[in-house]
Amino acid sequence: MLAGALPAGHPLFNDGPGRHHDLQATAEMVREAGEFIGHTHFGVPSARVGIFYRFDLRAGDLTHWRVGRAPAQLDLELRVRPDKVVDDVPRVLDFFVAPRIDDVPCGSGSASLVFLAPAVHRSHRERSRAAVLAEAGREGPGRLPDAPVAPGDVGRGSPGNVLLHRPETPGHGRLSAEVRLPAAWSSGAAEGDPAPAHVLLEALRQTALLAAGHAYALKPAHSTLASLQVHFRGYAEPDLPMRCTAVWDRLGKDEEGRRTVPVGLSLVQAERAVLEATASVVEDL
Repeated sequence: MLAGALPAGHPLFNDGPGRHHDLQATAEMVREAGEFIGHTHFGVPSARVGIFYRFDLRAGDLTHWRVGRAPAQLDLELRVRPDKVVDDVPRVLDFFVAPRIDDVPCGSGSASLVFLAPAVHRSHRERSRAAVLAEAGREGPGRLPDAPVAPGDVGRGSPGNVLLHRPETPGHGRLSAEVRLPAAWSSGAAEGDPAPAHVLLEALRQTALLAAGHAYALKPAHSTLASLQVHFRGYAEPDLPMRCTAVWDRLGKDEEGRRTVPVGLSLVQAERAVLEATASVVEDL
């Protein structure tokens, strides 16, 4: 069991209406805990980098994910299974995740973390970036002026936290938008680092809320992700644009009668898959 706290005053996770805790904040805690467990309990060398391969979280009763007046305690019960073991050291750790908010069970999930040796990680990064640059050209993200969506349309308050630009509806039941990371978001990262997982998950969250609002007029200020299943396919370069596409299904209702929309999501960069996901958007009035 790992004890922590849900973000309070975070420039991203606490930006916006402030009605629900974001699932991607939990994902970041799982990733950090997974790296720590690998290094301290399974003999994974400290130089090896832990990278998400898969992440799945279902919030359960959304009542527990509503933001209260006091800071909320987040505890994670993690059951760990080592995989791809070489010389008694796992290359992969699979986690079963049982989150508790203020000591109340609030959903379940799973995750897989791959540990890469520094030379392997560096080689993958160099080849990935070279391929993206070759496909996209070297003009970078400044080919067209910024045209961000309104912050309120993606459940945020600050224009600086909006990742989506120029949304399009290329076909029935489909929405696509360009994804650009603000320079300030990667200012603390080392040169050459890929876009962090929680930033990519934020792009998914924004696209899912925008699609649900466009398709069925769900109110972004009252909407949140009730579930998120992600398969990470590759690296993303933070200084080059991406595109996130959402495909939604029929509008339904959950057990409490709240409107809910299943959404399939894909994030690509220079025709290369970065991740694929499914999510459920719920309007919690």
